[in-house]
Amino acid sequence: MKKLITIVAGVLLVGFSALAQGTILLQNFGTGFTTSQVRDVNNVLIAAGAPITVELLAGTAANSLTPFTTAITTTHWAGAGYFGLGEPTPGSQRVLPGFLPGTFPFFQIRAWNNTGGITTWAAALAAGTAFVPGPVFQLVAGGGINGLGDPNAQPTPILAGGLFGMPTGFQLVPVPEPSTIVLGVFGAAALLLRRRK
Repeated sequence: MKKLITIVAGVLLVGFSALAQGTILLQNFGTGFTTSQVRDVNNVLIAAGAPITVELLAGTAANSLTPFTTAITTTHWAGAGYFGLGEPTPGSQRVLPGFLPGTFPFFQIRAWNNTGGITTWAAALAAGTAFVPGPVFQLVAGGGINGLGDPNAQPTPILAGGLFGMPTGFQLVPVPEPSTIVLGVFGAAALLLRRRK
């Protein structure tokens, strides 16, 4: 009997902790901002249906951003540089484990070309299809809410807005190949040696 009570209590605890998580819409469009479109390497707004995956990283401080254990991503591009609209269904929010409703976490977006079935950032780095992560930004008030939303608020669920606070003019830049980085380091070292002489 004690074992059964312990199991039930554990299940209830997990259930209640899940209810306390904040949520957000993984999209860069909404009331209050319309200039955070993403551009490709040629400075052209990303088109609808582009083969690019966007992943959300989050943290309580600007220097502590990490991906979620279960990755929070979107591959839906609505055109004109806007992502996440309508996926998986219009207005659907993503639960952010470890962040309470009403809080203002820090975020970062990283992206990669998913052609060929590349589904993770690590695989994209290995394949040379990853882009440099975007700038770190903090969620701000917008869309009629403050901070993260709470889908379980009573009496009416409050949906979190999009990524309010996301910088404008985010452009995808390919991650340099390791050989390019090494050449750059050698060049800098050569300049420093020459300067010392």
